[in-house]
Amino acid sequence: MEILYDDRSAVLRTDSDSILLTADFHLGFEEELTKQKGVSFPPQQENILHRISVLVDRYRIRKLYILGDIKHTITADTPFNWQLIPEFMKALMDIVDTHVIPGNHDGDLAALLPRKAPIESVFGVILNEEPTIGLLHGHTWPSKQVLSAKTLILGHNHPTIQSVRVASAPDIGREERKRRGASIPVILRSQLDKNCVRSCMSASQESDDTKGVAITLPSFNELFSGVAINRLDSGFRGPLFENNCVDFLESEVYSVSGQYINSIRGLQKQFNEIVK
Repeated sequence: MEILYDDRSAVLRTDSDSILLTADFHLGFEEELTKQKGVSFPPQQENILHRISVLVDRYRIRKLYILGDIKHTITADTPFNWQLIPEFMKALMDIVDTHVIPGNHDGDLAALLPRKAPIESVFGVILNEEPTIGLLHGHTWPSKQVLSAKTLILGHNHPTIQSVRVASAPDIGREERKRRGASIPVILRSQLDKNCVRSCMSASQESDDTKGVAITLPSFNELFSGVAINRLDSGFRGPLFENNCVDFLESEVYSVSGQYINSIRGLQKQFNEIVK
């Protein structure tokens, strides 16, 4: 099993098969932005469908797993959800066999999906490849079966790096000033203490299966930012991170194309030096 990264997503590839993993579409987020900013933002559903179609063709994808948060509002009862999400999901399922692992924003999601849309357990699913892969959104504990996987792939926290730009105008006597720049989506690869998880879940400890890997994908929605992991006050939500079962600061940070950048600890040190 090989894990590739492309366009904010992961591709699980074997000699005979390819599976696409995406997370956190947050459809309808642009509606909230419009209300907050007073400026219209373009709908993202067509952009998302196009990008997934490109990935499906590029890697000959057989199956897509969405790791939660298809919609942005927690409840289903908004005009945007009823008007657009059923149509979006039908179009997506026409492109590729699609499976949904519900996230914390996916309340009442089943009412919006086509009848044949497979909705998986909120506690995740396991892919019995070699090595095994567990998939979940990240706002719940994994099932015991999912925890047994060598690698867990999550959404939920939308990791980004916050850039800083420097502005100055010496001709008019304005000193150098630092300003917040863009949020750059990234992928995290973290060490997972499985017995920490078992202890929190009141499950039996296992001496022969203590360590794993947790991979966190960014939001697939290009309008959505997320947690700036290079800020000193950053931290992830969800039981795995909030209970310190994941080594957050030593997490490896990768670009959305899979290039290693630094550890979170290293990026925070750099960012702290820049903003002093």
